[in-house]
Amino acid sequence: MELLSNATLGFLSFLFIYRLLRYLTTPLLKKVGVYRYYSRMFCTVPYGFKTLEVHIGTSWDFFRLQKVNPSVLLYHLAEGLHNLCAEIESGKIAPETKIRANLYYFSDATVEKFGFKPRRPNLLEWFVFSLNYIELCIMLSISYGKLTRVRFENLKVIEGVASNLAHHRQEYLRIAERLRKRQSIQLILLDDSQAKRNVA
Repeated sequence: MELLSNATLGFLSFLFIYRLLRYLTTPLLKKVGVYRYYSRMFCTVPYGFKTLEVHIGTSWDFFRLQKVNPSVLLYHLAEGLHNLCAEIESGKIAPETKIRANLYYFSDATVEKFGFKPRRPNLLEWFVFSLNYIELCIMLSISYGKLTRVRFENLKVIEGVASNLAHHRQEYLRIAERLRKRQSIQLILLDDSQAKRNVA
């Protein structure tokens, strides 16, 4: 029993230190280019050979933004994909590069509209997801403005190829512009822009 308690405490301690280091090192990783941002809440990180993993905001981003909700996340996703496609078309990103992400807050229909194919995670991806679970619940709660848990059945891995995503560039722009015209998002983006200037 004592061995089990020590093992559990050790695992939780490791998890806390791991997530804290991830949080604290985000500005450095952003500065050196490991995290490459294409919008305020959209970045890519290298993920194996000729593969980039998309992140819709790190914990650092969620806590620094003034307000976050699902519509704002969708706006930053569309804006980020549009800017990512600009680099694909310019040759900065190879057309055969694979683009992937772990998502839990968009439907399959929305994902497919953005040019990705969804699938269920494999065993390793489930394990990595479990390491991030508490942090993801915190970020989702911030997004919805109330205590919310990530539903395991909503988790999906989405995948696409850079050359195929580039064909959707104008669609990404249209979605971003349509979302930007919503008054609620305009106010959030304006508040965030002013806050950013005040910090700078």
